[in-house]
Amino acid sequence: MASVKFLLRDKKATKFVTIYFAINLSAKSRIRGATKLKIHPKYWDDKNQKVRNMSNVSKIKDNINKKLSEFKSFVLKKITEYDSYEATEIEIQLKKDIDIYFGKKTIEKKLTFYTFSRQFIDQSKNRIIDSTGRTLSNRTIKEYERTLDLLKDFEQKYSYPITFESINMDFYGLFIEYLESLDFSLNTIGKFIKQLKVFMNAATEENLNTNLSFQSKRFIKPSAKSTQVYLNEVELKKIIDIDYSDDPTLNIARDLFIIGAYTGLRVSDFNGLTKDNIHVSNGKRFFRIIVKKTNKYLPIPIHPIVEVILKKNEGSPPKRMPEQHINKALKKIAAKAKLNEDIIITKTKGGKEITESKKKHELITNHTSRRSFCTNAYFSGMPTLDIMAISGHTSEKVFLNYIKITDDERALKISENSFFKEKIK
Repeated sequence: MASVKFLLRDKKATKFVTIYFAINLSAKSRIRGATKLKIHPKYWDDKNQKVRNMSNVSKIKDNINKKLSEFKSFVLKKITEYDSYEATEIEIQLKKDIDIYFGKKTIEKKLTFYTFSRQFIDQSKNRIIDSTGRTLSNRTIKEYERTLDLLKDFEQKYSYPITFESINMDFYGLFIEYLESLDFSLNTIGKFIKQLKVFMNAATEENLNTNLSFQSKRFIKPSAKSTQVYLNEVELKKIIDIDYSDDPTLNIARDLFIIGAYTGLRVSDFNGLTKDNIHVSNGKRFFRIIVKKTNKYLPIPIHPIVEVILKKNEGSPPKRMPEQHINKALKKIAAKAKLNEDIIITKTKGGKEITESKKKHELITNHTSRRSFCTNAYFSGMPTLDIMAISGHTSEKVFLNYIKITDDERALKISENSFFKEKIK
């Protein structure tokens, strides 16, 4: 617990001397300094740390003791206000506040990197995204907090103070090195750099930061092409044909996945469908939903295969299941469907490129359903713009990269167009 004491450096002095303060924040953190008050050693009560009750100093005793008491109260109150700060930051901030208290400095309005970032995170919990009208997800908030924790750990291990001014190209190289030492993948490292740039951009907009090194073309968010798989119609049928009547968990997980594969919805949307989402228009049945990520209205025709699932559930979609439970079940489902194709994966981890082989069933996740829909719909001849209207992709280039179509596959699809089949008469 923090403590504040007052002392005289020279107890044997024959003249008035300055009263000093000694603040112990912890076993390793101490602050020493001088007050503007003076007293003769013979009038000082060292044990009780105040001016003695003597007639010779009766005119100044109460005033000095009152000011010492007020200073002590000020320090202890400030420390309680710093309860969310790191130990090193408490010491820095308290020194500044003491200087201001004694008139050595004027109040600084500029926040430190950490205090600003923490304030930014707190405010982000209620920040509305302009494009969606919704607040940031808990996942994004946790990513912000994780990035801040890593920066503090980096600061301690590398003895590199983190300030707005110190986040430059030298920092960038060291921080990447630090993240690689923790065995993070290149894409994960990229996420941390992205969050750091969010903090720096926000501080720059608030006129708290003038260091623009983070905007350099070399201060990039590292990334690597990730290996994502999709299931073609034959593979999906293998999963559909498995009888899971004796295992309700796998049965529900499989049905939810198949709905995703024939609607293109994200798991956050297909895992929350109800009977109220089903509507009929001109004799056609549709799912009508408000997409969680974009908050936009989206109608999707109900595929015959999905109709079978609805009929099995008395006209309703399967009940909701925790996403992590679906992912776990999908590995078992895909293994039972014998999706054993060898997939070569190359990734950068810990600064090293690693190549390994995995069975396809090991790579199946909730998101595989959405990628399967987009890819299968594309190969079926559905217009790209119609698929993108469902998937939410804003450009054909991004969409084609998303489905990982090769140039040869695209050429094969183009060859099916009537243009290449018509004969000159």
